[in-house]
Amino acid sequence: MDSESPARQADEQLRRSRILETACTLLRTHGYHATSMDRIARQAGMSKKTLYQLFTSKQNLFEQLLLERLFPSIGEDPAHGPDIDMEQTLIAHFRKLSPIIFDEERLALLRTIIGETNRSPAIQQAMTEALQLSGHKTGLRAWIRHQQEAGCLLPGEPTDVADHLIGLTLGVPLLSRLTHCLPPRSPEALEAFMRTGIRAFLQAWSREREDRHS
Repeated sequence: MDSESPARQADEQLRRSRILETACTLLRTHGYHATSMDRIARQAGMSKKTLYQLFTSKQNLFEQLLLERLFPSIGEDPAHGPDIDMEQTLIAHFRKLSPIIFDEERLALLRTIIGETNRSPAIQQAMTEALQLSGHKTGLRAWIRHQQEAGCLLPGEPTDVADHLIGLTLGVPLLSRLTHCLPPRSPEALEAFMRTGIRAFLQAWSREREDRHS
């Protein structure tokens, strides 16, 4: 019995991945409204009953799709504490984060979602739910909270502070890639841009800066 359980779990994970991949393809091809649960089940080669065993509703399926495909976990959170070099820690973290953010399949899905949100309140709600659940995956909110508690960063809502950091480092490059308005930056140019953004962030939020000016 015990030996069968991992096999069943692996089979369920394979079916789940196939459903999400199918839903992603149909969403990009036909849009949210035309991508019904019937259509997903048929295209994935499984029953609708199986679909509902893994996802409680169409909205739940797409929330999970967005959460996993747009906001994958990047693994270990950045190091924290009063003795770390915050600039180097953040640079190392963003080196891991940027290839995930700028993956072309992920960008294509995000372009589709942006177009669909204007036409579908349901996909807009799914995106909102996914965004709310995604914050822990980059590790930045927790890192900011730890550094605030250690007295290294100024007080502020960690979500807002993390948004500020993301905006300074990845915001413009991401917008450029989504809209095709500028050619992609080279890895060296992107790292230089991120480093400048991180320095600007630390100048604004570092407790050490406030102490120097008090």
